[in-house]
Amino acid sequence: MQPVFIILDAQLKASQPALEKGLRIAQGLGAPVTVFVNGYSAALVRSIGSDESRLAGARYAVRHAWQARIDALLRDVPGLPVDDITLHSDIVWEQDAEAAMRTSILAADPQLVVIHSDGRDRGIKGLVLTPRHWQLLRKAPCDVLCVDEVAWPNELPVLAAVDPDHDGGELLGLNAMIVRKARQYSDALDSDLRLSYVVEHPDESLVLIAGEAIPSYISNPDSLRDYYSGKLGELCRNAGLDEQARVLLEGRPADALAEYQQRQGPLLLVLGTVHRGPVRRMLLGSTAEKIAGSARGDLLVVKDSDFDSPWE
Repeated sequence: MQPVFIILDAQLKASQPALEKGLRIAQGLGAPVTVFVNGYSAALVRSIGSDESRLAGARYAVRHAWQARIDALLRDVPGLPVDDITLHSDIVWEQDAEAAMRTSILAADPQLVVIHSDGRDRGIKGLVLTPRHWQLLRKAPCDVLCVDEVAWPNELPVLAAVDPDHDGGELLGLNAMIVRKARQYSDALDSDLRLSYVVEHPDESLVLIAGEAIPSYISNPDSLRDYYSGKLGELCRNAGLDEQARVLLEGRPADALAEYQQRQGPLLLVLGTVHRGPVRRMLLGSTAEKIAGSARGDLLVVKDSDFDSPWE
C-alpha cells in the first residue's frame, strides 16, 4: 500500500502536529508511513566552512539527532499504537530544500502528503500557505493535507465542498471524486462526513438588467436557497448520506467556508482540484485557491486518479 508521507518542520524541538495527525490517518487507512525532514542548516555550514571532515561529522550528528527526536515524538503520541505502523525515516541533508522534498515524494509514491501550516504564532488566525505549500497543492502527485496546531478531537467532522451545478447535479465527475476521497478519510478517522455548498446571491441590479433571461429559481434569495438546498440534498442522497449531512451556506465561498470552519471548531475541509488551461495543467481553480487561502483549520486537497503531476 502507498504510504502516508509526513513532512516535519525543520526546527528540531518543534511540536510537529503533522506527525500526530498523519499517524492517525495512516492508522485508519492501514498504511505505512514515511517521515521526511531536511536537516540542512545554512548557519551550521557557514560556521564549519570548507572543512569536509567536520562537515561530514555535522551531517552525521544532525541525522542522529533527528532520528532520536522522531523516536521520542512517536513515544509521546497519545492513543496510537505506533508499534503497529510500518514507519520509514527519510532524513536528508540538501541545500535545495524544494528539490529534496520533490525527489523524496516521487521516490515514496505516497497516497497522501501531510504538512504543517499554521499562522497562530504570527498573530494570524488560519493557515499560512507558503510557496512550498502551494507547490504541493498544485503539483504533488497525491492528496495534500495542510494542518494547524489545534489537536483533533476523537471525532473530527469532515466537510467536503461540492458544487451541485456540476454534471447536472448528479454524483459524477469532480463531485464524485471529492465525495469518494472525503469518505475515504472520514472512514479512516471514524468521523462524520458532510457535504457543503455556498450560495452566492447575484447582484440585484444585474438581475433587473437580465430580466427574463434569469432562471426563476434565482429571482429572489428564498427561492435560490430552496433550489440549492434541494440540489445539495440530492447529492447527499446519491452519496448515501442523510439530509442532516447537508451544510448550505451563503455568501462568498471562501469567506463563508472559513467562517463555518472557525465557528465549528476542529473541522477537516476537503477541496477538489480541477483541470484548466490549454495543456490541462492541474491547478486548484480560482475559487478553490481563494478557499484554500482563507482556510481556518485543517485543509485537505484531493486529486483525481488521472492527475498528471508536472514533477513526473
